[in-house]
Amino acid sequence: MPIFEYQCKRCDAVFDCILMKPDEKKDLKCSKCGSTDLKKLVSRVRYMAGPGADDLASNVEEKMLRSIGGNVTGKTRQELKELAKKAGERGKKRFESMMDTGKSDSIEY
Repeated sequence: MPIFEYQCKRCDAVFDCILMKPDEKKDLKCSKCGSTDLKKLVSRVRYMAGPGADDLASNVEEKMLRSIGGNVTGKTRQELKELAKKAGERGKKRFESMMDTGKSDSIEY
C-alpha cells in the first residue's frame, strides 16, 4: 500500500497520505491549515528494519561482562543488564534517526 508525502505550499507542513490502490484519487488538504495547494515529495524508502534494541543490549552486555572478566555478583550483573538495555535503546534511536535524516550526528536522548 503506497504512502505518499506532501508539503503544503502555504504553511510548509509535511504530511502523508495512504492510498489503498495505486489509481485511487483523494481530495487532499493540508492537515495543519486546510490548503489544497500542495507539493508531492520524493520520500525516502526504507527496506531495513535495523538492529533491535534487545539485540543491541545483549551485545553490549556481553562485551561489558568480557571486559571485566565475567566474574560478577548478581547485583552487578543486574546493573550491567540495565545499563546495556539503556545503551540498546539509545543505539536503536540513533539508528532510526540516521535512517530518517541521512545523518549520523549525535542526538539528544
